[in-house]
Amino acid sequence: MIEIQKLFQLYFGKKYSNKQINDRFHIWRRSVDRDDETRFKIMMDGARSQMSDLSKQWKWVIIQAVLWLWISNKYELQTIINIMAFLSILTQFSFNLSAIIKDKKQLFSIYISRQILDLRNVSTMLWDTFEELQEDLSVSVEISEKNYAPDVEWPDITIELIGNRYDENLPYLRTVIGHDTSSLIHPTEFGLTCKNDRKVSTSTFTMLKLFAEHNPFLFKGHGSQKNSVEKRIQKLRDIFNTYFGQREVSPISQYQESVGWECYINIEDRTKTWKKLEHKHEADIIDMLDKWTFVTKQEDIPLPEKDAYSQKGWDW
Repeated sequence: MIEIQKLFQLYFGKKYSNKQINDRFHIWRRSVDRDDETRFKIMMDGARSQMSDLSKQWKWVIIQAVLWLWISNKYELQTIINIMAFLSILTQFSFNLSAIIKDKKQLFSIYISRQILDLRNVSTMLWDTFEELQEDLSVSVEISEKNYAPDVEWPDITIELIGNRYDENLPYLRTVIGHDTSSLIHPTEFGLTCKNDRKVSTSTFTMLKLFAEHNPFLFKGHGSQKNSVEKRIQKLRDIFNTYFGQREVSPISQYQESVGWECYINIEDRTKTWKKLEHKHEADIIDMLDKWTFVTKQEDIPLPEKDAYSQKGWDW
């Protein structure tokens, strides 16, 4: 009975565009609970909404049924012939219905797999992280002017991220300028924590961690997202200029026709915070591929190459 109900859900009901399905999928993906019932509903709606070329075969089944009814009404056929004709049409009807549903499920699996695999890039990870922070970008950064080594070029400055045993998401910082190494610095002194809670990091700190792994960094997103990222990077520029002293050259410049940025200060993340986030993100993608496809036997998903998250020119 349940299988019949699923059959009708896959064939009869409201149709949605792929954009509507995609929007619903991303709302589910960003939700906290990721409800299985909601996921199943989106999958059923998505499969039902796919356009299968096999639907064109219905006209031949209908033509045969109309011809049989017309012939059986005009001529007195033997009962056995009527039964055979009925069974033949019923078989074709059932086979066509099953083939169309199977094709719709496969089309949806291909479509949603592509959407999930498109998430496998640094820009999506970065934007998802920003959305989780919920910070006020209009709040100005408060940092005292240190004016460290104003005569030293940006590439001669290194910022190290050192593990914090009390909070692994909020590592300490240490500056290395030439042969001079500073003591451990709390992120608050760099203006990298929220003004009202020094235990909560800002998106500017996220950008600092990102530059430790991807420098230069190319952003893949629409205009408003790029502008939002630029605001965070501008705050990071202000922090560097205030803390180390302003120079003629900006510590972070536009890169590749203004679609990315390059940081001239060396950032070394000894905690591998961003790498851990990448591994977690990759595991989430593999899990979604398994849950969002109608494939009964999931093939092994190839793991990304070592440079899957690295950016060489325009490659992602």
